Amino acid sequence: MFRLFSILLLTLAAATACGSSGKSSATTSTTTGGTDTQSYVAAGNQVCIRSDKRIFKIGRLSRDPKGWQATATVAKGAVLEMRKVKPTPARAAAFSEMLHYGNALALAVQQVHDALVKSNLDTASAAQFAAAQIQDKVHTAAKAAGLTFCQQPLTNWPA
Repeated sequence: MFRLFSILLLTLAAATACGSSGKSSATTSTTTGGTDTQSYVAAGNQVCIRSDKRIFKIGRLSRDPKGWQATATVAKGAVLEMRKVKPTPARAAAFSEMLHYGNALALAVQQVHDALVKSNLDTASAAQFAAAQIQDKVHTAAKAAGLTFCQQPLTNWPA
């Protein structure tokens, strides 16, 4: 069981891209009216870069629920920050889908935390597996939305 959980932890860690930290950023990321592709991509990628830096500060995830809570908080903050970015009309549908999956990912990471607090390793493993699958969807949507940095794994999930 512990071995399975460890493998899932490694898989999930390698699968996350645009997370967030316990601290929300005071910086806003908007583009000029949603029509300038370069500004949109720069703003969206900066949200992911800033959130990745926050994730990196959390450190590697383990069976300790504190890191998972911090990661979930960062992810929720990143989704809120990303909502301030205005996509180009051509990328709006993919961007919306990325936000949808990003929110689902934050919730799945929160479920890992909640299960670990209860020492329910089976549920934590299942939630972690679900989060890894959702992260793949975030990456696919980020690619379609043109946000290259948002396709990278979170730095605190073991590879």
